[in-house]
Amino acid sequence: MTSIQQRNLAAAVDPGQVRVYDSPEQHLRDELWRIWLRVEHETRRRWELQALPPAQREGSLGSWQPTEINGLFRQAHAELAGAPSGAADLGSRETHDAYLRHSALVELRVERTLAAHRELPLIELVRTFGLDARQRAALTLAVAADLDAGLAVALRYLANDPASRHVDGRLLSMLVYDAVRTRPQLARDLSPRSPLLFYRLLELDESGPRLSSIMARRIRPAARLLPYLEGGDRELDAELDELARLLPAEPGLYPDELVDACASALRNQPVLLVVQGQRGAGKRTLVATAAQRWGQRVLAIDSGALARAPNAAGVLHAVIRELKLLDAVPALVDLDDAVGRDSEVPAAVAQLAALWAGPIAVTLASDKLPPLRMRPVIHVQLATPGRDTRIQLWQRALPDLESQVAGELSDRFAVTGGVIEMAARAASVTGAPDLDGLDLAVRNQLYGRLQRLGKPLDTPYAFDDIVADTDTGALLREVVAAIRERRRVREDWGFRGAAGISVLFSGSPGVGKTMSATVIARELGLAIYEIDLSQVMSKWVGETEKNLAEIFDAAEPGHVVLLFNEADSLFGKRTAEVNSANDRFANLEVNYLLQRLERFNGLSILTTNLAKSIDQAFRRRFAYDVQFAFPTVDLREELWRRAFPPRARIHELEHRALAERYELSGGYIKVAAERAAFIAASRREPITMAVLTATIERMYRERGKLSTVGKLE
Repeated sequence: MTSIQQRNLAAAVDPGQVRVYDSPEQHLRDELWRIWLRVEHETRRRWELQALPPAQREGSLGSWQPTEINGLFRQAHAELAGAPSGAADLGSRETHDAYLRHSALVELRVERTLAAHRELPLIELVRTFGLDARQRAALTLAVAADLDAGLAVALRYLANDPASRHVDGRLLSMLVYDAVRTRPQLARDLSPRSPLLFYRLLELDESGPRLSSIMARRIRPAARLLPYLEGGDRELDAELDELARLLPAEPGLYPDELVDACASALRNQPVLLVVQGQRGAGKRTLVATAAQRWGQRVLAIDSGALARAPNAAGVLHAVIRELKLLDAVPALVDLDDAVGRDSEVPAAVAQLAALWAGPIAVTLASDKLPPLRMRPVIHVQLATPGRDTRIQLWQRALPDLESQVAGELSDRFAVTGGVIEMAARAASVTGAPDLDGLDLAVRNQLYGRLQRLGKPLDTPYAFDDIVADTDTGALLREVVAAIRERRRVREDWGFRGAAGISVLFSGSPGVGKTMSATVIARELGLAIYEIDLSQVMSKWVGETEKNLAEIFDAAEPGHVVLLFNEADSLFGKRTAEVNSANDRFANLEVNYLLQRLERFNGLSILTTNLAKSIDQAFRRRFAYDVQFAFPTVDLREELWRRAFPPRARIHELEHRALAERYELSGGYIKVAAERAAFIAASRREPITMAVLTATIERMYRERGKLSTVGKLE
């Protein structure tokens, strides 16, 4: 009697000696040994019936004969059961007895392991997908064939098919569905509706020619099953990395009533939880926080990638498998990016709703709600929390934060709990976070998205550096006062309208429009971003609006001044007569900008050199229309005086004469002064009137002017 028989008999006689499994690998090893015994019994039975040929060709490996196959069995006995390598071969009856006893031992150990509240991934998988005993056996056989190369050889020998590389219907009929009454179950379990194939636990090999006989269909397990069964791998299948990802388990900071509403919707209800809010507001984190109430994670699915998937049906079945394996909730993120021109959602969304019985979350960044007719909709608007709530969120993220600092941060940044949490973590990395560190951390979270479509501008100038007429200077200071007092006027005094301010700067090139914008930002203590219109404008329908939405959404909570230089190229007159689709979509872009300017709560400045090209509908929506006049002689004289730093080497410059003789804007005066300085420095001489006038005359000629009379614009 071999050691395996002795062990099984001892287990049958004294169940009290049976121990629980110490690890999933140990259980998987016993399952593998069970399959080896089953294959050995079937092979020896067929030898005794002479139902297998004495030798089989194995390609370039030569012939497989019973002596070689016996060697495989002895090796398995030694590796998996601890039998002596020279033990005598067993007959089919003894092997069958060993198989039955070992099976009884495995089931008893499984029962006791589960009673001890230890995890066995294979059993968990069987329960999760509702597999019966034969479906479990078929799945285990397919996994074992991929796990053990020696077993794969023995299976090929048993099937009498040296070309076979996977389990097929013939092997299943021999080893799992081996009774006449169970053959119909084989067809059932290899049908598309079977949980084995529906959830893509097993996959039919389509690499070879398709045959009508189910017995010839080759079967292989999903690649992600083996690491899962060996240790309960809780990571997403790598094949879905381009489509989906598991959201982090750390909860975000949100008002309790908001999380309660989302968590209630996610409690095993066939609904669509639609979370709507601006980009970066923390919609996904909110869904993950709500799902964690029930001990679940969230699988964020890229809606656009799902809509573009060539085999959406197969991908969705794999997604459903992962949702059940990982006990996760599906979330279709940025669904508005996948909505077509006709506002219809992709067909894959309806397919997911049909396949998945549990709740589905959807996140939207746009203002419009697409038609979601496949399920009842529970709509949640993720708005920016009020000041008092923001103070509580700051103190929840940083319990040691002083109330005064929390209040100051809440006044500076109208952000969501997700941004507060990320900023708190980032600031904590460098030590005890203070006001300046937290201020910088919040800005880093918010401004990253702006940098894709714009660039930050330096703010070295103050109001004293602006050379402009009295009315223009007063108007610029009025803009600063409006931004500082806008909340008092709106909230305390009851004036209606958006809390933000839109300003139009118009005038000739070089009169100080951009410089004035940076001065306003500096006076307000805000960052200023110049938006790159070449990155905003797109030939693709809807892409320009998407880029504008990203700009305003990122700037909204961060107290950022948005500067659109030469805005007439994007915000020109709308076409009155729509003669083509291009005209219609161009008008849509203009209309969308009008809407966002009205709702934007910050300061937006648009500059133009061509004031007449700006649509009148725009001009009416600007709270301030600042027109920068061409500098007068007196202003040009002051500009010439300021063009030369105190340390510059100059000799007898006549500023009044320069101002009267040449009609230059402030920008050209600055350029002329610098060019003359370069020439004088190269000659090791001071800047003189001769050098300066020669430089100015060259500038006129470079711009096609035959004389120095008139404005240089």
